Amino acid sequence: MEKKFIIRNSLLTDIFEHPETRNLYKMYVLVFTGLCVHTIGKEYAATGRVTFGISFIMKGFFNLDKIIFFWLCCFVSVCAVFYVFKLWSSLRARAKGGKATVFNWLGATCLALYYVYSFKMATHAVRHFNLQVAGVFIVTLEQIRFLMKVHAFVRSKISEGPSRLSFSNYLYFLFAPTLIYRDAYPRTNSINWKFVAQCLLESISAFFAITFCAMNTYPSPERWARKFTVNDVLYDMADKIIFAPLFGMSFFFIILHSVQNLFAEILQFGDRLFYLDWWNEPNFNSWLTKWNKIVRDWLYYYVYRDFKEHVCDNVLLARLVVFLLSFGVHEWVMFCCIGGIFPYLFLTFIVMSLPLSYFQLPKNIISEVVMWVVAIVIAEVGAIVYVLEWDTLSKNPLINPTLWESFAPRFLTADCALKF
Repeated sequence: MEKKFIIRNSLLTDIFEHPETRNLYKMYVLVFTGLCVHTIGKEYAATGRVTFGISFIMKGFFNLDKIIFFWLCCFVSVCAVFYVFKLWSSLRARAKGGKATVFNWLGATCLALYYVYSFKMATHAVRHFNLQVAGVFIVTLEQIRFLMKVHAFVRSKISEGPSRLSFSNYLYFLFAPTLIYRDAYPRTNSINWKFVAQCLLESISAFFAITFCAMNTYPSPERWARKFTVNDVLYDMADKIIFAPLFGMSFFFIILHSVQNLFAEILQFGDRLFYLDWWNEPNFNSWLTKWNKIVRDWLYYYVYRDFKEHVCDNVLLARLVVFLLSFGVHEWVMFCCIGGIFPYLFLTFIVMSLPLSYFQLPKNIISEVVMWVVAIVIAEVGAIVYVLEWDTLSKNPLINPTLWESFAPRFLTADCALKF
């Protein structure tokens, strides 16, 4: 069964239209204001000046011109894929018998090589341009988004002739807030510029909320000016755990609500169901399924379903393939961010995510609170240890490491202090 696109709002858009639930929006504004006051006061007390996080942002987006240049290169290459695919489709349509099979294998090989080359170039760009964490996220996540778009397009049009390929449809798809390709989508009648301004303002506020949370999560140089211990890490996590839910909610709000709705409104894209009510789920599997419907749909239609239909009709094996692909991509992003291998995501996926996905809690407020607490703890632990590992590796890079040194937490084994 194919995904059906219909005109509908995002869940939070409908929720915030009701006067009773709009108070949640006001509460977020109140929390954001408190976070601003806390961060600005803390910054002034520590440095004697107030930058409103601008210096922190500029540090994170170091070499912004290089980031833009790389994005443009990726965009040009993705556009070139359309014309290469159209040429391949035209030649394949004329081929008969065994030649068609040869073209199929040739096309699959070229596409696989393009994927590998794209990942390699993104990794090289991160190192060559000496990008900071924010820049790394932009480069890697945009590369992943482009590759998912390319795969969706090729997979959807592979059985059609070159006459049915339209570059304008392809170009619209590259910017549309979906990863499922269609030649046409339900469109709204006009652009609501007031809603565009609202989404833009929400995106900016959420971006600063993320920045302030990151500033408060970053360990102070006085405390970490020595070799780290497990107790040090536990103390810092307890001290900064309040920022984990704020960071997570702001990240969700900007990535899956504000920005997606912003592009959807500008492009008059009708179907805006980018997520479901994951916050009401006591089951971890349902939580992940509803958290990001855009990626979930892509994984289902182009990985899970294709694997079952064309490789092996086994549900568990298909789910394992989806898990390994998702895990591998997440690990690649974090590898690019911190400059080394750190198995925290692996441990959370294997030790917690998989068991919890099969453990069904009763749907009540206690179960929902348990899921929230687990998610907050996982996020906070990850934030702290990844920051420590990133900064330690940046100051003490591994040279010809052993297998144990490659996976052992560097911030617990190296005598160095964090930069600030």
